[in-house]
Parts: sequence; structure tokens; C-alpha cells
Amino acid sequence: MTDTEIQNYMNLLFSAAVQKCDCFADAEDLVQETILAALTFLQKGGMIEQPRAWLLTVLNRKYYALLRKKYQLSVTHIGEDFDIAAEDDFVSDMLRAKEAERIRQEVSYLSESYRAIIARYYFHGESIRDIAASLQLAEGTVKSRLDFGRKQLKKGMDTMENYTENSYLPQTMFLRNSGVCGLNDEPMSLVPDDDVLSQNLLILAYEKPVSISELSRAIGVSAAYVEPIINRLVDGELMQRMGDGKVYTDFIIYHAEDYVTYIKEQEQFVTEHADAYLPAMQQAIDRLKQTDFYSPRLERYMLINIAENALWKSLESHRKPQIFPDRPNGGKWIAFATIYPENYVIPEGKRGKEEYALSGQRRTQIEQYLDATGLELYNYESSLYPYPKHEDFGFHSYQETERNMLKLFYLIHKEITPESVDLDPLIVKTIPMLAERGFLAIENHAPNLLIPCLTHTQAETFWNICREAAVAAAKELEAPMAAYVQTHKKKIPMHLKSVPEQKLTMPYEPQAMMLVYEAISRGLHPRELGSPCPETIVVMD
Repeated sequence: MTDTEIQNYMNLLFSAAVQKCDCFADAEDLVQETILAALTFLQKGGMIEQPRAWLLTVLNRKYYALLRKKYQLSVTHIGEDFDIAAEDDFVSDMLRAKEAERIRQEVSYLSESYRAIIARYYFHGESIRDIAASLQLAEGTVKSRLDFGRKQLKKGMDTMENYTENSYLPQTMFLRNSGVCGLNDEPMSLVPDDDVLSQNLLILAYEKPVSISELSRAIGVSAAYVEPIINRLVDGELMQRMGDGKVYTDFIIYHAEDYVTYIKEQEQFVTEHADAYLPAMQQAIDRLKQTDFYSPRLERYMLINIAENALWKSLESHRKPQIFPDRPNGGKWIAFATIYPENYVIPEGKRGKEEYALSGQRRTQIEQYLDATGLELYNYESSLYPYPKHEDFGFHSYQETERNMLKLFYLIHKEITPESVDLDPLIVKTIPMLAERGFLAIENHAPNLLIPCLTHTQAETFWNICREAAVAAAKELEAPMAAYVQTHKKKIPMHLKSVPEQKLTMPYEPQAMMLVYEAISRGLHPRELGSPCPETIVVMD
């Protein structure tokens, strides 16, 4: 056996060394020591008749010597003039298994295109030619991916365990959206509130674009399990993929403290500018009371709607319109999310006079149901209504819940027995819960709607009152609101280009419920209405 022939076994030796060592530097040293031992043995006149077995045995002995030194075990001098035999050192075998597991773990973090080639080449012993044929790739491509994969493994092994805190203390992120959801309730259905893995992958890919391998290592989960989730989030347009294969989260993420950072300033703004919006609210209340469909519940809904739209319209002339892009399955939405630490409590100095929670208005429509057309349900969720409005109904989404609620409300309004028509029996079972939460009352063993029910003609009058009041209030708020938001914008990562200006200021702006609470504190509207008042109205003829 010649020196040149020994060099032909470099890849074989390196493959064996990688499976043993916990870093590439040690693997390279181990191969070099084995080659040096072989060359020395030949120079002394030794004969190597079975080079493959001889070299692997030397490599094994060198490796065990390294382990003994590393773990302070007894050291025994081993020469190269030995008979080839199987290694039966139990302690060394155990150590070997432990170190090999580190290599396998690092391989699992590689993206599929590199992971498959590394595994085939080093773990299964396939040649570059066979790998290329099997994967239908050029041999040059296999070589380049093999080289890049080695470098990634070396980087991972050299930095040891580099999990982020998200791997053992996952954060909780609640995804929400403005606009129209897709047919399958996208984007909400893409990242349910209990899907911790998807939430933390999105969090980790927010500050900068990252590779699949980096995400996999950071969260401590094999890339084989991470990749399908990333593909789903990219297809759902919550993530974007770059030309180099890296991905990033394509929506703004707030933190819980963002909503209270300027709480005192927001409250002060609302108090100082009360004369800008309260007259419009009072006029709207007076007009509503003159109609034949007035109710205190409808008045509450109206005040929330006026406050929300007045604040929004006051800034329309100062920034570009918010464009809702077309999304998969017919959606047109803009996503945003908030991270809430576990057991989050608002700091003492950041608490407002009230809780100002409010979800944007949600509209559910059914074009045709039985003999009815154009059924509509409008809904807010605010801190004035403390009940869990949509929990425990048993449906998969808010959309599904509200569609079934709307059908049930129509049947109750028309005094049609639910069991006699096409209606999910699950919603019928929730009638006692709907009564408890203030949607309806049970009178003489029959349900009766408590939420406002308007005809389409009445609804048109109602929306006109809301709209005109919001426009009047917005005109008075325009100048002070424009000055306020100029100095209250959230900073986002430089690469994130899809976030509209409205989302940069959203958590820092004066909040709609602040205007409603101010109206209540000044006597325009009662705080208590005698029973729970879900901010919900239905429109049906």
C-alpha cells in the first residue's frame, strides 16, 4: 500500500470520524493522526494488507485514546503493530454513542436539501455518484451541498448548544387581523392560540431573516418537523421566503407593554379634547332616541362605532390608505400579533383608569337562508362586556360560531322551531349559555332576542346616524390626532416593508373605548344596563 493509496481513504476516514466526534475540528485532527500513523508505519517497513480495516481500526484506537484523555480515564499506549480486532471497551462504546448522538442532532437541524445528502453520505455510506443519481442532481451540486452542509455542521458543533429561550420557555403570541378572513378563517386558523410551535417560529423569524437550520437549532426541533410548518406559513402569506432560502415573518408583532406605554398620555388626550367628540355623540344619541327602534343596547353599540370610526377618520388625510391585499381562499386581510409573557400583569405605573379592550367590528353575512336574504350580524368585543363571548360553543372558529348564531337568531325572530329546519344542533344546545350571556332571554320556555334586531331600512338609518357623527367628531379631532401620532410610532425591523402606517401607531393612539368611558363618566350614557349587554346587533327583515 502506497502513500497515494492511503490518501484515497480520506473521505471514508472523515465520515467515520464525524460520527464519533462532537466537533469538526476533532474529526479533522483524528483523521490526520490516523493518516500520520499509517505513513509512519509504512516508513518503518510495515505492510498493510487490508487498508480499509487497518485504517478504521487505527482511527478507532486513536478516538478511544482521545476519549480517555477527555474524560480522565486510564491511558494505555497503543502502537500500530496489532492484529485487527473488534473494539470491546464498554465505557468507550458508551462514550462513542453519546458523542455520535451530538452529530446526529446537529444533522437534524439542517434543511432538507443538505440534511438528505449529509445523512446518505456519512451515515449510510453512499457515494456521491449514487446520491446524485438517486436525488436526480448533478454530482457537482451534491459536492457543493455536501461542503456547505459540513460547514454548517462545524459551525453548529463549535458553538455547542445554541438553543434560544424559546426552546424551553416558549412565548405566547396571539395573532389577529384587520379585513376579511379567508374561507378557512385564514389567517387565524394558520396560527391557533394553542399552536405554540408556530407562534415561536414566527417570533424567531421577526427581527431578521433566518434559515431553516437557524430556526431549527434555536427552537430545538428537527428541521424535518419545522419545514412543513414554515411551508404552511409561507403559503398562507404570514411568512416570506427570500432568494437565499431564508424566511422572515411578514407582519408587525407588538408586545403587551406597547398597549400601556403611553396610557397616561392617551387618557390625557381624550380628556383634553372631549369637546371635540362628545357633542357629536350627544347629537347622535338624540337622533337615535327619535327613531322607533331605539334601545339602550343599540345606543351603546352606536357610541363604540362612532368612537372607533372618528379616531380612524381623523387620520385619513394624514396617511396613505390601508390597502388590504388579496389573500388565499378569498381573504383580504392584514395580520398583526401581540406577545404576552406568561402571567403578564400590567405594571403599577402603566395602569389606566379603566380597561380599554376593544376588538374591531366584525361582520358576518349570510346571503340566503330559508326564505331570507341578506342576514347580517355585527359584533364588537369590549371591556364593558366581561363575558367570554365566543368561548365554549364548540365550533372551530369565530366565523363558524357567528354564522350559526345568526341562523338561530333569525329562527327565534321568526318564531320558527330550530329542530324543523337545517341548523347545526350544536348551536341549539347553547341556548341556555346565550341567555346567560345576554343575547336572549327565556320567557315561557321560549327564547326571545335581547340584542337589537333591525330591518334593512332601519339599519340604513342607524348607520347614517353613526357615520355622520363620526365624520363630525373626526373633523374636530383631525389636527390634534395628526400631531399626536407623529411622535408615537413603533419601530420595526428594516427588512419589513409590508406594514402600513396605521399599524405602526395603532397601540399608541388614543383608544376608542377611552372616548366611550369619557362619555359614560360625563352622563351621556349609563354604564350599567340592567343585564349583560353583548355589543352585537343583527339585521334581517
